[in-house]
Amino acid sequence: MPADITIAAMIVSVLSLTLVGGVLFLRAPGEKRPFLGMLVLLMLPMNALAFHLIRMPLDAWLASALGRQNEVYHALSLLYAPITEEPAKLWPLLIPYCYLRLKSLPVHRSALAIGLGFGVGEAWTVACLLAKSPEIAKYPWYMLNGYIGERVMVCIMHAAFTAAALVLIVKHRRVARGMLACMALHLLGNLPIFLAKKNTFGLGTGLWAIVLQLWVLLYFAAMGGLLAYITYGKRWFQKLIRGKVRCPECGQLYTHPLLGLSLLHKNYERCPHCRHWHLVNAFAEEDQQASPPHTADK
Repeated sequence: MPADITIAAMIVSVLSLTLVGGVLFLRAPGEKRPFLGMLVLLMLPMNALAFHLIRMPLDAWLASALGRQNEVYHALSLLYAPITEEPAKLWPLLIPYCYLRLKSLPVHRSALAIGLGFGVGEAWTVACLLAKSPEIAKYPWYMLNGYIGERVMVCIMHAAFTAAALVLIVKHRRVARGMLACMALHLLGNLPIFLAKKNTFGLGTGLWAIVLQLWVLLYFAAMGGLLAYITYGKRWFQKLIRGKVRCPECGQLYTHPLLGLSLLHKNYERCPHCRHWHLVNAFAEEDQQASPPHTADK
């Protein structure tokens, strides 16, 4: 691959493993980390395998049967990613050891590990495909920020798809519903890309580019909300905005202030009692048990 697209893929890998992987492994109990790390490693080659061993042969067969200009062929091509990638992320469920471990873990942790590994692997697959384009190859790595940002966000999106499937398959033993749920979410995410290629509604290339950028941001937020809902329950948004938390320094309970900095599941905010700024859990009071105020060593 050209050096610049390789650098961009490396940046995606470092950012994803640092941001998503950092949150995942720092929050996970020590004894769970080896299995979560194994899930990340198992997922790294799965996108490339699904693409080259299943998607490409399927595309060749449909193209020969229907013709590449056929409208039915174009409609069916929209299903490629959901029907090939989602099963590729869930294959560890076929291994009894992995199934039992996944059953014992919180769904969001397993999903984040799977989404992280699969997303990083997909970033390299996409980079290899982009490298074949002379138009893309001429750009320096620092102008590929669209690719970099989107690929990092895709790790969270894949985690959300997988979380929806794991809730239904592992927790409720609804295998068919779980597969359909993750495929439907994936399909919904890709649908505007298909509509843009067809210039649906006659919006034109420029306007569709803006629509796609807005869609990626909104869809990313929606999938982050889905993960938060699966992790913290239906009151997650209320807890995030105006929930109660216990100050880690003075031990007093207070409501999240409107002035603060949100960092995923953490808030950097000021306690109204001791008037000190702290990094606190944004969602659950029970995650921060009351503790006596810190005192100076004597």
